[in-house]
Amino acid sequence: MKKQYTFIDLFAGIGGMRLGLEKAGFKCVYSSEWDPHAKEMYELNFGEDPEGDITSVNEKSIPDHNVLLAGFPCQPFSISGRKEGFADTRGTLFFDVLRIAQEKQPDVLLLENVKHLVHHDRGRTLQVILRSLRELGYKVDWRLMNAKDFGVPQNRERIIIIASKDREFNFDLIETSDPVMLEDFLDKEGDFEYLSPDEYTLLDDEHIKVQKSGLIFVGYRNKKIRVAGVRPGTEHLSRVHKQPNRIYSTKGTHPTIPSQETAGRFFIYHEGQVRKLTLRECYRIMGFPDNYKLAGPIGSCYLRIGNSVCVPMIEAIAKQIDKQILSQRGKEKMVTHYDVLERVYSQAINTELDSIDITEEEKELLQTIVNRAEKSKGVYTVVVTSLTQKILNPNQDIRLHQANMIDGYSGRSVDTKYVTPFLKSVGFPAMKESGWLTRSLEQPYPYDKDYQGKVTPAILKKTFLEVLHRIETYNADPEQYLLTMFVMLIEEQRTRDIAIINPIEKESNIPIRTIISYLISHFNYRYLHTSGASRLPVLAFYSIYQCMMEELDRFNGKELLPLGNHLSADMRSGAVGDIEIKDAETGDIYEGLEVKHGIKINKYMVSDAYSKFKTTKIQRYYILSSVGIDPEEQDDINELIYNIEEEHGCQVIVNGLIPSLQYYLRLIKDTDKFLQYYVENLENDQTIKKEHKLYWNEMFTE
Repeated sequence: MKKQYTFIDLFAGIGGMRLGLEKAGFKCVYSSEWDPHAKEMYELNFGEDPEGDITSVNEKSIPDHNVLLAGFPCQPFSISGRKEGFADTRGTLFFDVLRIAQEKQPDVLLLENVKHLVHHDRGRTLQVILRSLRELGYKVDWRLMNAKDFGVPQNRERIIIIASKDREFNFDLIETSDPVMLEDFLDKEGDFEYLSPDEYTLLDDEHIKVQKSGLIFVGYRNKKIRVAGVRPGTEHLSRVHKQPNRIYSTKGTHPTIPSQETAGRFFIYHEGQVRKLTLRECYRIMGFPDNYKLAGPIGSCYLRIGNSVCVPMIEAIAKQIDKQILSQRGKEKMVTHYDVLERVYSQAINTELDSIDITEEEKELLQTIVNRAEKSKGVYTVVVTSLTQKILNPNQDIRLHQANMIDGYSGRSVDTKYVTPFLKSVGFPAMKESGWLTRSLEQPYPYDKDYQGKVTPAILKKTFLEVLHRIETYNADPEQYLLTMFVMLIEEQRTRDIAIINPIEKESNIPIRTIISYLISHFNYRYLHTSGASRLPVLAFYSIYQCMMEELDRFNGKELLPLGNHLSADMRSGAVGDIEIKDAETGDIYEGLEVKHGIKINKYMVSDAYSKFKTTKIQRYYILSSVGIDPEEQDDINELIYNIEEEHGCQVIVNGLIPSLQYYLRLIKDTDKFLQYYVENLENDQTIKKEHKLYWNEMFTE
């Protein structure tokens, strides 16, 4: 008889994940949930009253189990170290998941969360989660999965993270099904809430399209539509209307049921009429059985299902956890690319470059690649990926970097899944997703000495191809090459942690004109081997704001938000500028500032800025450039600023960067405090490079 595997149900909600595991043959031995209404429904359906606040649960008291389930809340972590792992999760609910996993050592963790987790806190939250699980000895993988692929008519994307002891989970083996239509899940009769024809508008056939998600937007309630960023005559587009006002055809799928919609305003067009989806239908299209018992206020029941999971999706995952992992226990452990990277990195931490057994010529080749790691991340990432692949698969010709080549492999897949996440986790230079997204490296030709991809400078291309040539032609040791690169990168990290000289310790009462001369020199120095100097004026103004927050009455009750990564403001979710001040009481953005380095301010910059803050209650917005304002566009800029103030009320100020610094330095009382903040920001900002720090110190050691 097949063994029945056990699981615990953390952040259990109303038991959606439990239903999926039980349908796959697993047995629940423990549950935890703090919400009283969720606990009431859980006990009504499963005969158990889940234990309460997980932060108070003694992990030793929890029964042993094979699988740990957790749909934990998404929280930002305090990133305290380069490893960004277990220690950085303290004070969050995910820490309690780790605490229990560390004590009970389950074979598998199955974690579920909203799609936004992928981008939460600019991706750092997911990075810490994955790193923390690996610190506990688990092999980890994740994927965005959609409920509509598992026999229910709901477009609902969620991230699934699976950590296992012996082998990595293969998401590709999960069985999916063809899309189904919403109409097949509806009640045939009941007390339906219909809208009268004068309450809604149906689209003409020419405007009705089946979306990629399977949604068919067919009309809208006659309510107020969105205004910001909406072109006239676009009422046929679903995004123009707020979610509770949209109407979808039952010939397609249904949108995600959100927890925020406690009034159940989900409108469908079915058999020539528009009505609300019933509460029972909401549970049905999440995969809950019709005999699942509901209790409490209707609004709370809507909230509960919006917070739950797609039961058939969890069931399909559970079946593969059994087949791929639990049924394979005792067999030889799987070694992954991530394991190789971790092992070599751990060795590199305690290795001196002189002790590595390769020639000086080979070290010089690898040093050339490491020296260009910041400016040519693609090439360096491809080299790391290639060496890792060769270590794990010695018979693979790593020059054949695409799966469609004869005897080739997918370098991009290995990089995206293992290499780039690893490089990010240890603080090495890393691409956003994959080195193979660089056009010059994605060419469908082998990386041999005849490779035609345009890699610059020429010496880098020659070196990169020579490294792979030596591996494949002369049987050079890929592990020694990778170890050498990691030792060099670790040394680069250590030299980047340079103590910054604070000039106020060398002389007091530095005149403002002298401070300005320091800053101009620091901003405009020709940094030969690194990029990112445009971050420096941002740090200078941030330091100014740190002083003003303490000194100026107009910032009482206001909060200076932390700096984001050095991306354009519109690339950061919700950000309106490089620097933002918010009203601590209301949470509204109060003031914003954007810095342009080496680009003159023109009317398009002002227009773009307005598009970013148009829907906020911001009071002031500064655009400052190191090269000032384009004189040919001054009149157009002034007119645009006047129109923005009339329409929105925000005062837009455009000016040169240096004149603005001079003005603010005169405004604050303690310029020594400004220099102290600037030094601290140079030391702590993760985007500042070694050259930036070295040159600052050089100015005060000459």
